[in-house]
Amino acid sequence: MKTFFILFLGMIYILLANSVETAIFSKVYFLIGLGLVIAGIFRYVKERFIYINTLNEMKEASEEELMAIPHTQCIISNDCLSALLLNEPTNTLILASREDLEKDLIKKEIPFGKIYEVAIVEDDMYIARTSNNFISGLLLGEDMDIEEEELGEEDSESDTMSSLTLKIVADNLSDPILEFVFMDNSEPLSREEDEYQEVLELCEEWFQKISVIINRYELERVPIRH
Repeated sequence: MKTFFILFLGMIYILLANSVETAIFSKVYFLIGLGLVIAGIFRYVKERFIYINTLNEMKEASEEELMAIPHTQCIISNDCLSALLLNEPTNTLILASREDLEKDLIKKEIPFGKIYEVAIVEDDMYIARTSNNFISGLLLGEDMDIEEEELGEEDSESDTMSSLTLKIVADNLSDPILEFVFMDNSEPLSREEDEYQEVLELCEEWFQKISVIINRYELERVPIRH
């Protein structure tokens, strides 16, 4: 706030320099205004430099904390606020997240055998899903066939997207639906963009990993008949 006040005051002096008739006062006001503007710009650049450095340090610290969680495979969000991890020796899926870089990390650990469903959600539309066949109905409450028909009827808006999320349904009464956001843009992104293709490929890779876990434990639940 102080920086913008200095810039504002500098602009006032420059405008004042153009309005006075006395040459000496005009020159003095202009020099004062110019000095204030330069000082304000310098302060702004310095503050931004300190802010960016501090933010990067906090991101690195958050990433180190996420990587310190025991795992065999993991993916960390670009803002370093969340991570999805697999710990194969303990057969556990872990979703670790924090609201912002200054908040404490919250970990949710789900045994592989308690993962019931996984889906890729693009702009609130389900584009892929794997469910445990021993559970009747779709826990996420969407009809894939209807979604696919609607996709074919959409206009050019279907060529863009803003968000891409992996949703996981687990046997956890307090928090049954876990979400890991791969992309959340304020502006729609074309599906032809390389950035979208890379993020979608990564999301599909994790979708396949969790689908394998669901199918593996589904087979283990099949009763043996004598």
